Amino acid sequence: MATLKFKFFAVFAICLAVVGCQSSPTSTSVRYDNVGFMDVWNTYTHCLSTNDSQSAVRHSTKLHDVNETQINRLPPDNFLLAQFKQVISQPATRLAVDVSAMAASCGLHTGTLALTAGEYDLARSQFTQILTRHIQSDYPYYATQARARLSDLELALQASLR
Repeated sequence: MATLKFKFFAVFAICLAVVGCQSSPTSTSVRYDNVGFMDVWNTYTHCLSTNDSQSAVRHSTKLHDVNETQINRLPPDNFLLAQFKQVISQPATRLAVDVSAMAASCGLHTGTLALTAGEYDLARSQFTQILTRHIQSDYPYYATQARARLSDLELALQASLR
């Protein structure tokens, strides 16, 4: 009789444990909000896919604004002693992409579109913006490309004056 009660209790405990674990799943308060990421990503892909320089300028401006917003966040090193500031790096962005690189890439595309369309002031503005807004040591590819395209722009301007 004791064995039967023990088996019944064991089966009951196992059933309760299995059902208990399945009937009340833990709810997490984590919310996966990728709206910001998708908005930035869509802006970037639209920038690279457009052939209209004015549309590309709007996308480039938006990406640069998002990048500036991320850069201008209050850095944590304002609260640190001077000797610790050198060993602490900037916190990583919360997006899964490098918005600064995306803004530079979009700016190159926009400047190239403007150069092709003969909009030399807009092209110069886009290429110069890449050189001034992006740390050239962190983004050497974009800086090199912007310099090369500024040279192409100067050659095009000299050729048009002849």
